[in-house]
Amino acid sequence: MKKITTCILLLFSATISFCQQTNDGTKKSSIKKFYVQAGAGVTSSNGASIDFGIQAIWKSKWTGTISYQHIQIDPKNLPNNYEQGVTYVLFFPVYDEMPSNDMDILSVTIGKYFSSGKKTWFTTEAGLSFVKGQQFKFISQAVVTELFYLSSNYSFKEEAKTGFGGVVKADFNWAFLRYVGLGAGVYANFNSVQSPVGFELKLLVGRLNTKRKN
Repeated sequence: MKKITTCILLLFSATISFCQQTNDGTKKSSIKKFYVQAGAGVTSSNGASIDFGIQAIWKSKWTGTISYQHIQIDPKNLPNNYEQGVTYVLFFPVYDEMPSNDMDILSVTIGKYFSSGKKTWFTTEAGLSFVKGQQFKFISQAVVTELFYLSSNYSFKEEAKTGFGGVVKADFNWAFLRYVGLGAGVYANFNSVQSPVGFELKLLVGRLNTKRKN
């Protein structure tokens, strides 16, 4: 996790440095747009996600993105009849935390850019991911009843698991200011740990519109 955090900080520093160089430089850049993305959304299996990435769009209409995503999602083998343990405090139920697969995903993708207006555009990309998460084993058990507590009907064990996978995604973006915009996208990540499908809303900050008004 420390390596992933360090990588994100380095990418962020590189983004700031690049933007400064392209604004101050005299040579024309081959890059059409270059920006940081930060987003959040929902996934399959009652999941939620946060996302951070850096995307470049070349004048040749090719795109490239490096992104980090954290997803909390129900384990893929969670039993349909799973019941949480519950503690009664002053006759109010307080439920045990649900088992959750906490996934960290680092992805590199490439794709194509499609302009849909002066301030709007689409991107479609595919690439590879490194995935870190957990694998769960659920064991049926009798419910234990105590004075103020009922146990779950399953116990479980978890162990760390890593793997590689493939990702496909598509985004619609709108630059409502020269350096600030919004995006919405869908994605699917296919890997050996767990394969989420999701939707995210994103904030874009960077060089979004390269043409100045006369």
